Amino acid sequence: MLKTIFVTLFLITSTLSVLPGLSHGLSLEEAVEMALSNNPDIQRQRMNPSLSENDLSEKKAQNFGKIGLVASYGHYNLPRTLAPLTPASILSDPYAVPTTQDLFTTGIMYEVPLFTGFAQQHSVEIAVMQKEMAGVALKLSEEQLIYNVKTLYVNALSLEHQKAAQDAYTRALGALLEDILYEVSVGKKARVDQLKAAADLENAKARESRTQTSIRIVKATLSGLLNVAELPPLEAVSVNRHFSETTNVGDAIQDLGRYQYAVMAVEKNAKLVEKSKADYYPQVTLNAFFGQNFGPNDSSNRYSGDWHNQEIWQTVVNLTWNIFDFGARKSTGEKARIRKRQSEMEKLKTALDLKKSLVEATAKIRTAVVEYHSAKAEADMTRETETIEQVRFKNGAINVNDLLYAKARNQQAISRLISSEYGCLNAQFYLDYLLEDGKNK
Repeated sequence: MLKTIFVTLFLITSTLSVLPGLSHGLSLEEAVEMALSNNPDIQRQRMNPSLSENDLSEKKAQNFGKIGLVASYGHYNLPRTLAPLTPASILSDPYAVPTTQDLFTTGIMYEVPLFTGFAQQHSVEIAVMQKEMAGVALKLSEEQLIYNVKTLYVNALSLEHQKAAQDAYTRALGALLEDILYEVSVGKKARVDQLKAAADLENAKARESRTQTSIRIVKATLSGLLNVAELPPLEAVSVNRHFSETTNVGDAIQDLGRYQYAVMAVEKNAKLVEKSKADYYPQVTLNAFFGQNFGPNDSSNRYSGDWHNQEIWQTVVNLTWNIFDFGARKSTGEKARIRKRQSEMEKLKTALDLKKSLVEATAKIRTAVVEYHSAKAEADMTRETETIEQVRFKNGAINVNDLLYAKARNQQAISRLISSEYGCLNAQFYLDYLLEDGKNK
């Protein structure tokens, strides 16, 4: 199992504060289930295994041939007998042999391939592999959808959390501006301080508006994946920040669906190469027919106008062997071999990409944890700095620029802390996606 090749180095648990209005909304797990049930693209792809199953049934049925009803009518310029006759069969009464210019035929025919150069066998094997590949492709699509839903959900929460912090910052700047306006009115502060504070307030309002726009865009995208007209409020999530490192990336890759899909593609193309060789073998088919020929005697017959019928049956084995086709078979086989080599290169590329991505994912988790601790320390220090600068400003020890800078630095640190908290989740989601384990978490 993949989980056994991962060693947890450390685990830190931190629960985010619950945002207003998110206590009784849509949970992350419910969002994932809703997406898996409602997403149109997943619903469409879930039909692919059924298509592959029917294709397999079709290929197997072709081994048993086909039975068909046959009916025909022909008008000839010269009379025809209802069936080929030997001299002995007409010796008794040659003038009474039925002849007609209007020949009707009805019957039943059975045709089955006896030998196709193993093409039919390879077709069934290829159909089996296509069915397996359709199942793997569906699982990969579901994992991709789960990853997209989780990241959008978390990004929406992060933006809402940042907007809440931005709202608090805007209110603080508004209160500061009111204090400065009062002090300007009594002559304690200069008008330039008022202008600086007002400019920072407008900038904060603009950032708040941009954050709200980003929230609407992210939620609209999430609604599209869930196939719902209106997204319910999102519940807060607990962030478990942990760092895991693979001890054997190679073994992990071997078990992944992306790599298995590439392996199956190589095997499928190898079967196509074998199937292309069928053109060099003879093709043998069995054709059996049972029916009736009937029609009215022509005017030259002694019994003109009388209708007669004749039972007809035959069993024929046909052999066709293409001995020269000006290089068509060779070109078909070479194309199949090229596709096989391409799939082998794609398998190698998939393995290399997965190895790189797994290393990248663990590095992202490590970086996210370091980023969180750094952002938390920065937020604590800038918060204390802001408090000190607020007191110093009231006492006239610093100017408004110093205070506004301290507030802005603290706001930036808070925003970075929020982003890093949810960044830990996104980093873990990415690793789960690569390990195709998102559906189980």
